[in-house]
Amino acid sequence: RVYQNACAVCHEAGSGPTLFGVKPQLALNTNLHAASPDNLVQVILNGIQAPADDALGYMPGFGDSLDDRQIADLLGYLRERFAPEEKAWPDDTKTINRLRMQAQAHAH
Repeated sequence: RVYQNACAVCHEAGSGPTLFGVKPQLALNTNLHAASPDNLVQVILNGIQAPADDALGYMPGFGDSLDDRQIADLLGYLRERFAPEEKAWPDDTKTINRLRMQAQAHAH
């Protein structure tokens, strides 16, 4: 549900308008194949303010609208759907909370 409500509009081909640039295909995202979900958590929390490539577009952060449990559920779903050959990440809200606190500390 979180994916459908927050992510699909920009990441699913043919699912509505292109809001912030192209629709990056998550199956090609190296963060979903990584040993640790930390980079993906950072992107979900903080978004992408300055894309590496203009064609990729901007992504809003969801740190203010998703709680740690929702992000953990989203990580599990993304890994299972887009990197099914990879082992599931640990279901770890503590890591998400630590990364959230680090982001907030850097924002002040």
